[in-house]
Amino acid sequence: MLKTELINRVNELKRKLELQSLDSYIVTDEYDIWYFTNLTYKPEERPFFLIISQQDNPVLIVPKLEESHVNKSVLDCEIITYWDYPSPLNENWYDVFNQFIKKYDRVGIENNVKTNIFQHIHVKELVPSQFVSEQRKVKSDFEVKEIKRSAHVSSEAMKTIFKSIYKGASVIEPFALSRQIQTNLIRSKQFDPITTSLLTAVWAAPISSMPHSVPNLDDRLGSGPNVAMAYFRINGYSSECERTFFLEKPTSEEEELFNHMMIAREKSLNLLKPGIKVSDVDSEARNYLIKNSFKNNLLHRTGHGVGVQNHEAPFLAEGSDDVLKENMIITIEPGIYIDQVGGYRHSDTILITKDGFEILTDAPQELSELIIKKPNRLAKLKGKIMKRALKIDK
Repeated sequence: MLKTELINRVNELKRKLELQSLDSYIVTDEYDIWYFTNLTYKPEERPFFLIISQQDNPVLIVPKLEESHVNKSVLDCEIITYWDYPSPLNENWYDVFNQFIKKYDRVGIENNVKTNIFQHIHVKELVPSQFVSEQRKVKSDFEVKEIKRSAHVSSEAMKTIFKSIYKGASVIEPFALSRQIQTNLIRSKQFDPITTSLLTAVWAAPISSMPHSVPNLDDRLGSGPNVAMAYFRINGYSSECERTFFLEKPTSEEEELFNHMMIAREKSLNLLKPGIKVSDVDSEARNYLIKNSFKNNLLHRTGHGVGVQNHEAPFLAEGSDDVLKENMIITIEPGIYIDQVGGYRHSDTILITKDGFEILTDAPQELSELIIKKPNRLAKLKGKIMKRALKIDK
């Protein structure tokens, strides 16, 4: 089934080459190459290339170090190697690459190519394009199934965070939960260490007002608003789930801020269906929040695509020209951020369906479900042992 999926992806790109009268297409990005081949590798300073042409089998140009590894590719490919990086004259990657590519006249290249690679490529006509990015926006049934599986793990991780959280917990404790998830994946024999990354975290108030900040490891969770995150890529397919929660009854002001975030979220959700501009989805949330005096408390767009990467096109932002299509997978996550107070944001992984949408992540979302007052005594004991072991106990 996987081989059929990869062949279908390659053939879809070949159809675009034919329509655009391109002889071949160069793919250089690690995630794009994985999308077509399922090859797991880390390029470091040694570049990898996938060349797809209308008539021939795909060609991989790789460092000699990786030859035996890439020969195990699921996809049938010709393998060409260069020595290393850097190499003597005529043995560098660009010497080998240009010798091969010169047989093609009109060559496309995905426009996420790095400058230091682009400047060494010499062909008769090079056409920067974004065929792969466009193709990756709409998911196949195979991809939907894999992302649903990833989303299920994200949902369970969020529930685990809520079962193990308590007032006074160190932020290191929810970080450590990802080890348990990794162990479960290994036990299920469904774990690729290169294409799997697992982040469980809680941004405690007031640092939750800075969503891309890094908490101090000795920070403690207070009453809130705290923002929990399960941000995963599992065997190559991503998902995310985020929730704002409290460890005491919120004040009336905190409850009002939470409700404004939820209304903005609901307004965006109500628009989701094929044919809707992603910029309109973003504007629907932004305009509501700006109308309610939160213009200075907005930090980001309403959402983004999810697939091979956690963040990929389409981007649900006012500057985008994209239109929602069936089988796109996105997030919806409008946020309100109050400096020195905290942040308010839910995020879900969402599939665009024929007539609307399906939320793939499943975690508590209403305020009444997100006021966590359970003592979680066992979690406290484990946390105390962990903090002592790490010498961060106060």
